[in-house]
Amino acid sequence: MAELSNENAFNNWSLANLQKINVQELYTRQRQSLRPWFEFFNTAKFKTPKNVATGTKRLVANIEHYQTNYVIVIIILSIYCVITTPSLLFVLLAMAAGCYLVNVKNREKQLVLMGRQIPLTQQYVAVLCLCIPLLVMVGAGAAIFWILGASVFVIALHAIFHQSPNQDAFGLQLEEV
Repeated sequence: MAELSNENAFNNWSLANLQKINVQELYTRQRQSLRPWFEFFNTAKFKTPKNVATGTKRLVANIEHYQTNYVIVIIILSIYCVITTPSLLFVLLAMAAGCYLVNVKNREKQLVLMGRQIPLTQQYVAVLCLCIPLLVMVGAGAAIFWILGASVFVIALHAIFHQSPNQDAFGLQLEEV
């Protein structure tokens, strides 16, 4: 039964379905799956798993149950990383300013270069390509790996030690026979 629901979840992410995604619908669905933060941080539910199998089951169940909360944790860690790395923050602000200038210039009239009209998307790509060397110089790669490492560490700790939502409040667990 669980395999069937996982299979359906993966079918939702097919290329045909990704092209049909409505951002508003996706936001609404994720907003509805957000669990209350007092439940997420409930310290009474943090218990050491009895064995590796229990820890693995908790990990999978909690990642599925608290998926949206974990996405918010990743966003918070990303914001923390950018704010605490001023050079990266300045380059990202420069990229945003460049994209804003492209947008403002194209409101007045379309950019023409050597008699050819340059599409807006190509102008954005040019701004991003110009900023890539700056991102490399300020260590954006290290920041990305820090965000990935910190996110995996924090999420794994929470998911393994937080009792699964399907476990009884008294800590009773059903054993497989």
